[in-house]
Amino acid sequence: MCISATAARALKSVLQGILLSSEGEKLNSMNLLLYMAPIAVVFLLPATLFMEENVVGITLALARDDVKIIWYLLFNSSLAYFVNLTNFLVTKHTSALTLQV
Repeated sequence: MCISATAARALKSVLQGILLSSEGEKLNSMNLLLYMAPIAVVFLLPATLFMEENVVGITLALARDDVKIIWYLLFNSSLAYFVNLTNFLVTKHTSALTLQV
């Protein structure tokens, strides 16, 4: 699993580099994030619902007990957005290999 995850991450980085530097595609970091985020949700949401037992019920129960969990989730989502955007910007301005090393 570790080797396949590393290979998939490297493939993703190389494809990002190609898409961000290609003159024919004209994608910037924001557009690439716009297209890649829904694909990530389609892959990760079913896996999360399958692997995490009663994750929706637990999250709702935590939200009822402590409203701060909503702010934590929003902060975490915003942080993930900025990490991905920074990742794409670094890939665009350097190379996919620099990002992996």
